[in-house]
Amino acid sequence: MRSILPMTLLGLFISGCARSPADIAVIDIESIFKSYKKSQSIYERLEKERRSLETKGQEMLDEINKLVKESELLSEETRRERETRIKEKSVALEAFRRDATRELAEKTNNEYQKLMNDVRVAAGTVAKRRQIKIVLDTSAVVYSAKGVDVTGEIIEELNSRFGKESAKNEARAATPTSSTTR
Repeated sequence: MRSILPMTLLGLFISGCARSPADIAVIDIESIFKSYKKSQSIYERLEKERRSLETKGQEMLDEINKLVKESELLSEETRRERETRIKEKSVALEAFRRDATRELAEKTNNEYQKLMNDVRVAAGTVAKRRQIKIVLDTSAVVYSAKGVDVTGEIIEELNSRFGKESAKNEARAATPTSSTTR
């Protein structure tokens, strides 16, 4: 009797830990970000901002290079004054680059966090609909059988929500604000 009890408890423990294949699903976050229209829109906006900052930095550098070139033709005293301006502008350029890099990194991180929240909400919706208990990123999974990847469903859910959100925002923008004039 004593030897049966531990075996029974072990069997109950193992059966309680076993999951049916439908309880666990996987998603490919990288594929989701590539196919999610909102992430594409955010990427394009951030890329445009990066190019704008890069252009401004290049303009500042061009101005410094112009001052350097012009200083070759100046008298000694005027050249020293020019070198002081060049140093000041170089310091300003480095500060601009540092600040722009930090600002862009912060914006990128904030947008990434928002996108990940969207993915979590969509994964929760799909999981509830399919009665899935756990959704894992494929980067954390060594192997998964066919049929447990719900990436496509998550993308559809995200793009559907984004489409509705975009339509709402467009309708809001098109609706004139009511104002009372007397």
